Amino acid sequence: MQITIPPDPPPIQESFKITDFESAETCKQCHPNHYEEWSGSMHAYALKDPVWFALHSKEQTHFQENENFDLGQFCIMCHSPIAFLTNTIPDPASLTLESSSELSSQIREGVTCSSCHAVTYASPTTNVNSNEGTLDGIEYFFHTDTVNHIKYGPIEDPIASSYHQSEFNPLYRESEYCMGCHNLTIDGIGAEMTFDEWSGTAYQAMGFECQTCHMESYSGYAVDINIEPDAPFRDNLHRHNFAGIDQTLTDFGEEDAQAEAIYQLLSTAADIAIVSEVPQYVYESDTLLVQVGITNNAGHNLPTGVTFSRQLWLEVLVNSGENTFYRSGHLNNNKDLYDFYIDPLEEEDPDLIIFNTVLYDAEGDSGLRNVSVERMAYMSDYTIPTNGSKIVTYEIPIPENMSNSLKFSARLRFRALPPFFLRELVPGADETKLTIFDLDSISIEIPIIQD
Repeated sequence: MQITIPPDPPPIQESFKITDFESAETCKQCHPNHYEEWSGSMHAYALKDPVWFALHSKEQTHFQENENFDLGQFCIMCHSPIAFLTNTIPDPASLTLESSSELSSQIREGVTCSSCHAVTYASPTTNVNSNEGTLDGIEYFFHTDTVNHIKYGPIEDPIASSYHQSEFNPLYRESEYCMGCHNLTIDGIGAEMTFDEWSGTAYQAMGFECQTCHMESYSGYAVDINIEPDAPFRDNLHRHNFAGIDQTLTDFGEEDAQAEAIYQLLSTAADIAIVSEVPQYVYESDTLLVQVGITNNAGHNLPTGVTFSRQLWLEVLVNSGENTFYRSGHLNNNKDLYDFYIDPLEEEDPDLIIFNTVLYDAEGDSGLRNVSVERMAYMSDYTIPTNGSKIVTYEIPIPENMSNSLKFSARLRFRALPPFFLRELVPGADETKLTIFDLDSISIEIPIIQD
């Protein structure tokens, strides 16, 4: 891997204090558009997410009581880089959503402006090793320069500012910028490997970086022209909503914009098609065989990231008139899928096709309830690889006394988190915020010949 070096390499700062960083509220004055986009992003939500706090507390307790091991800053290091660098939370096990309100704004803002724009060199893949006695593993390269107030970014010809200096750093245009937090191995096992999934693919060869899809380009002003009237109109600005596939689950602002950004991403992320020969007709009491192909159009695996909690699945319905005589990928009354968490005997949905990963610990326990990524021994990977596809076969018995035709329909659906897990982690949480997005759909009609 080739690491981009800035034209005039700054020194690597060795120690940090809170006052080395500004609150995003300070940046809002001159960069209102960027601030508004960021303020509704998952980066801004990183240390406000009740699901994250519940998982953080659960794992801190588990490691202390069962492993005699210090989980340390593992969850904090990416969700609040400033807290990690300044050791502002020396006892992570005591951190709760309620106690976080006492932290400074720079910490509570999670992945915030002054942390992102202090980056000077790419962090390598985060490799953590429990044998070393801690899971603190990320390596940041920041330079805050509180004397000259230098901010780094992707604009080659930044204008002078009354508040801070700006320097061009080509790293901000490259996927390597994102690698530290989005490429994680634990004891040599790939846990969240989005950068590696992208690296070496046709997307990299064609110049599609993380920023291409997740920081959409647009034309406009990088600064409020009421403050800087001589600011140039630029064609290469980037959205700071960091569109992804996670959603805020509490009232946070910009929810509609976030949902629309997720939909736009997912609407082109995959295609489904019937890849088997479609019969001209079928007989009653016969078996319909249909093969559905799913093609991944994204620049990484589908899904990616915390794949062990994602739900990407096929919903299939077969109808004849008003009679639905086959279904798979449907939801129960609690809006949960009949997967192995809800339907362990596979009595309700033995044909469920879901694309995710399943974690296992050393004792063979599996799944979200029992195993976290921090303590997995291995995983099963059912995701769709980059530039790849999968074919799923359905064999569907056709009952007697059907109407003159049947309709086979399928759609590829996604949501970031299963409702049962949200209920268990955050009792009383608003499950309606777990939006289901449909990526693609297809249907065919086939005549039925009665015996």
